[in-house]
Amino acid sequence: MGRKEGKREKTKGELRRLERALLSLAYITVLFLFSVLPGSPSAPGPGKPRTLPCLTRHFIGRKEDVEKIIAKLRTDRLRMIEIISPPGMGKTQVAISVSHSLKIREPTLFVIYVERLDKLTDICGEILDRLHCRPWSISDDLISQAKRKLLELQEDTVIVLDNTEDVQGKEVDREFDDFAEWLVKSAPKVQLMITTRQDVGFVSADIHKVQLEPLDVNLSVELLRRLEVSCSEKQVKVLGELCGGIPLLLVNCACLLKDGFNPEVLIQELRNNPIGLLKFNAKEIYDALGRFVTMFSENLIKTLIVLSVFPSTFSPKDIEFLFDDQLQLETVKTKMLKCTLLQKMNDQKLGLHPLLQAYCRTERESLDMVEVGCNAQSKFNEHYLDLLKSLSKTFITKNSARDAIETLRDQKVNIMEALKNCFEDANDADQPGQAIDVVNSTEVLDFLAKVLSPPKECADLYRKCCDIAKTSDDKRRHAESLNSLGFRRLCDVGHSKDEPEGIRVTLEMFQEAHDIRKTLPEEDQKCQTHAHTISKLGLCHVLQVTVFFSCGKWERQEAKCKQ
Repeated sequence: MGRKEGKREKTKGELRRLERALLSLAYITVLFLFSVLPGSPSAPGPGKPRTLPCLTRHFIGRKEDVEKIIAKLRTDRLRMIEIISPPGMGKTQVAISVSHSLKIREPTLFVIYVERLDKLTDICGEILDRLHCRPWSISDDLISQAKRKLLELQEDTVIVLDNTEDVQGKEVDREFDDFAEWLVKSAPKVQLMITTRQDVGFVSADIHKVQLEPLDVNLSVELLRRLEVSCSEKQVKVLGELCGGIPLLLVNCACLLKDGFNPEVLIQELRNNPIGLLKFNAKEIYDALGRFVTMFSENLIKTLIVLSVFPSTFSPKDIEFLFDDQLQLETVKTKMLKCTLLQKMNDQKLGLHPLLQAYCRTERESLDMVEVGCNAQSKFNEHYLDLLKSLSKTFITKNSARDAIETLRDQKVNIMEALKNCFEDANDADQPGQAIDVVNSTEVLDFLAKVLSPPKECADLYRKCCDIAKTSDDKRRHAESLNSLGFRRLCDVGHSKDEPEGIRVTLEMFQEAHDIRKTLPEEDQKCQTHAHTISKLGLCHVLQVTVFFSCGKWERQEAKCKQ
């Protein structure tokens, strides 16, 4: 009995396996017949459109870009749109928005949306799949087959390829560029739109390039509000400014706040160490920046490091001193604009992407560009300290004073950055002292005390000089810095009978400067700065007596003495 039961079970198992094999064969046969029948999806032309990626409900500030792209595609009938920008600017969401808008406005238009793939064969396979073409095998030449099918299309089709920089970077033989160029020139019913961080390697009048600008502060604040961040209105506005109008950074900051990150700490880190913040709290953005930078040539990376010494925007004239000649400057500028490493701003100046600039400053060592960065920073510091001295001499010339004032206002950020660099340079002990000597010189002091605005910024500058000199026990520079700080205070109109305390504090500064100077050797006392200190000390005593009289204190003191 046991043997019979075993044989019966074995027979049943074989029958089940045979049944599964027959079902599989029938299924394959049906698929084959379906693929070759007339009217089947193997025929060239669009099949059923797949669902497009969902558009974020927080899409903001890009409506104008979307409308321009649609107009270029459907009104001007351009063959290709290239949305090219650094990481985090919202390229993908713009492409998705364009795709949805096209389908709403033209329901019969076939839109093929292909998300990030790093091989051209995979992209072509995906396109064939969306066209519902006959199943293909691994041995098929997918690129040639995709070209043939696209050439045979009879209906308008828009192909959207998202984040093509990966396939562009890997295809050393220009395979992707050749495919895109073929589409532009040879497939009359197909229009192409790509999002990328890297420009395509061919030129055509039928290509329209779109570089996404950062969101303005108001739009940044509105996005944060829509994301319902849990912080005060004041903190929201500060975060909107510090994120530099970069949508992905704004979204990541909102996520951190929702997860309980302290808003004040977030603001402090964005202001002082944005790359460190991303490295530990938004690694996706940090890694994307690293990939973006390293895909360029060594010479372009060097130029990035050099230009990152500028704290904000700059004109071509501003950066002339960093290049050998005008030809080299224009060549580099054009190449960087083409690669979106530089952006044209509304005031016709140029600027690096804010996160890109911060990355190049912070990651010099990992990019093996420490020496390049240090040399560029030294040139920057020297150039702008020389400019400050030159403007100070121009300021005392009657006919040129206005020019000096306007130039200072235009270059103030760069001049203050150069001073900050010198004060904080840990590699060169002489840098802080040299910068202090420049700002304490008679002409520069007179210029900054009267022109640098707001006055508090000037006072903070000289207070910083006092602190550095005192910490390093440099008595001469300490006395000179106290003299400069006192002179800045004297320039305020607030020193009147309504502010006797201000006169007292200023007098004490000059008195301290005088007392420190008296401890120095006699040759160090015979200088213009010491004479300046003595004269202003006398002026403070006169002002103090004047305030004493004007406040009626003299009469009250005299009456008290008579009693």
